[in-house]
Amino acid sequence: MYGWTGRRLKVYLSEGKIVKEEIPEELRLDFLGGRGLNSKTLFDEVKPGIDPLGPDNILIVGIGPLNGTAAPCSGRWTLTAKSPLTDIHGDGNGGGDFAAELKFAGYDQLIFYGQSPKPVYLWINDDKVEIRDASHLWGLNTWETHDQLVKDTHDPEVREICIGPAGENKVLFAIVTANGTRPAARTGMGTVMGSKNLKAVAVRGTGSVKIARPDEFFKEAKHFYQILGASPYFQMFGKEGSLYLMRAMGSMDQLGTRNQQHGYFKQYEKLSPAAYHAQYRIKSNACFTCPIHCGSYYEVKEEPYATHGEAPEFGCVAMFGNKIVNDNLAAALKAVTLCDQLGLDTGSCGPTIAFAMEAWERGLLTAEDCDNLDLSWGNMDTVMQLLPKIAYREGFGNLLADGSKKASKQIPGSEVCLVEVKGLEWMSAYPGLSAQKGGVLAESTSTRGADHLRGYVENLVYHPRLREFGGEEMVESLKNRHTYLGRGALQAIETEFKAAFDSLALCYFMLGWTIEGGQLELDHDDLARLFSPATGVDMSGDDLLKIGERIYNVERAFNVREGLRRKDDTPPQRLFVEEIHGRPTIGVDPIKYQAMLDEYYEFKGWDKEGIPTKKKLDELNLGYIAEQIGAR
Repeated sequence: MYGWTGRRLKVYLSEGKIVKEEIPEELRLDFLGGRGLNSKTLFDEVKPGIDPLGPDNILIVGIGPLNGTAAPCSGRWTLTAKSPLTDIHGDGNGGGDFAAELKFAGYDQLIFYGQSPKPVYLWINDDKVEIRDASHLWGLNTWETHDQLVKDTHDPEVREICIGPAGENKVLFAIVTANGTRPAARTGMGTVMGSKNLKAVAVRGTGSVKIARPDEFFKEAKHFYQILGASPYFQMFGKEGSLYLMRAMGSMDQLGTRNQQHGYFKQYEKLSPAAYHAQYRIKSNACFTCPIHCGSYYEVKEEPYATHGEAPEFGCVAMFGNKIVNDNLAAALKAVTLCDQLGLDTGSCGPTIAFAMEAWERGLLTAEDCDNLDLSWGNMDTVMQLLPKIAYREGFGNLLADGSKKASKQIPGSEVCLVEVKGLEWMSAYPGLSAQKGGVLAESTSTRGADHLRGYVENLVYHPRLREFGGEEMVESLKNRHTYLGRGALQAIETEFKAAFDSLALCYFMLGWTIEGGQLELDHDDLARLFSPATGVDMSGDDLLKIGERIYNVERAFNVREGLRRKDDTPPQRLFVEEIHGRPTIGVDPIKYQAMLDEYYEFKGWDKEGIPTKKKLDELNLGYIAEQIGAR
């Protein structure tokens, strides 16, 4: 077996039973691994309408065929389940070196069934696998859990994924973290883990990964390392990390501010990489086989926000910065650290607090409603008190622990403050430039709710299928980033690319985004150049795109089976606004958005309601799904 281990563990928590089994070759070739194999497993094994926090939900950990190899940036892993936050397909993607350790132990996938009657953790030590008591771990934060597992296993090199108090208390946007600071965030995978009384998965592997054609593979891997090392973009990225987006977006009025009411945040430089480096950054760090080193350690020494942590992403700092109108970087970093320790998703927690702050501003919440806290914009003292309240479901925090959409049902009139898609909070850029119009579509149609990671980046602008679909007019339109024509088709093919990319378990940060003169764009053919010699399975870039298309259709079918339709692919209403708070914006034209959506559906072979057609499902060898979703 090359690339893959070909094995998975099925853990039956209710019975305390573990089963090892081979993963059929057909599944590996049709879905690759990671996100793809997880999504297929979820659709086949979870019945429609089940309670996400009940025993009928399953939790899946998946890695890909390139994990544990020398492929650059191959440190990602995916957690999948029916989401308790959105009640549809849910998954989270994390980094670090957990995935490599799981591969070295000999497994491509873990599936957890049922619910343990008491807190437990799974200990994987190569072929020795056991369910252990976790009563002494229950109640610990993620950092404390890591330290205790090192003691339990007598191994400082142990790697784990675990939940914090938020997952234990079933906060609907709880995360799962690898070694405390590399979270699989979004959609509440930590909540599902907590509902199963599963505190952690600890792994130690001493094996290796076999490569089918080593000379060819290492030649290709070396080629990509050289490209990454020479790219001005990645040199900048290695120095600044994803915080560079604070400067880039801030200068273009694209920072979603005051709960996404506008994109103008004049204090963005106080949260910029320059400010971070000058005051708090200690040194860089990286995930497994990553030459970019975008992460870093930080320390804030001054009270009241003294803290330390690792890898502060733009998306984390922004959620406790511009999103809630805070320009104090130390306070934002403190909030990020607390979220990591408590096990809260910054991408939902920050926006949910922003939702509450807007409701407060509108007079929809009173001091009595909020435990006498002052929810004025930028009040970080209140935020520091709210975070543990949310994690432990205390007082007003108990309401916010269900996320903004479900919380709004308990606050009359607050629907106007919602900024979400399919129940998942919108954490991305404000679409102040026309180049973001396709991104709005990608985020609104995402299979896991508002999500900039299912499409967004436009790497396949020149793919021949776009010309075949829309002719020269569409191709010429796509060259102009201020147009709508072609963006639907382009995002449709980008979702296929991203699905394949996730299933190989690579990091998006190696894709390359055009920024400040530096550009590198990885495409589907490049993925094939790594995949084929690693596994010995010869596939072209288009073969991988076809697999990505199959994966995306399985995820869409899961959501259709749960009742989602076209109306659920609509962005938040305020993104259509052309002027707010006296600041002109471009916004998204509602009529042109619907035209983009029609184009997106047509390119994908779905009907006008966004339901995959029987013809498309048959083409993808998914014909058995058609009857389950009423496809025609």
